[in-house]
Amino acid sequence: MTTSAPPAMPDDPVHAYQLDGARQHAYSTLAALVDDACILLAQRLAPPPAQAAGQIDVNALRAMSRQRQSAAAQRRELVEAFVLGALINHDNPAWNPLDPATSRAARDSALATLLAPGPDETQ
Repeated sequence: MTTSAPPAMPDDPVHAYQLDGARQHAYSTLAALVDDACILLAQRLAPPPAQAAGQIDVNALRAMSRQRQSAAAQRRELVEAFVLGALINHDNPAWNPLDPATSRAARDSALATLLAPGPDETQ
């Protein structure tokens, strides 16, 4: 079974405005969901606070800061992939997050279609 591209939106400013509003709402809701999930994951994975004994080494603090930033970026990437996968596959009982072959294609998801940039937004 082949799927064709969705029909182009007519050049109706009202429809374009409504679509943009729905897209912005989806973006902000998705961002809030990902932010909340990142916070929960960080709280569960947070190491106990280190006890500083003596003088603080600026280089060590800088290295720890970089490691934490890298870990936070990796957590966010993982959360984004999982949340988007869960939303795309919300009605797919065969979906296994650890097996990409069980996922629905993004083009088959109304949410993914809504979040995809329009032709005038691609770079």
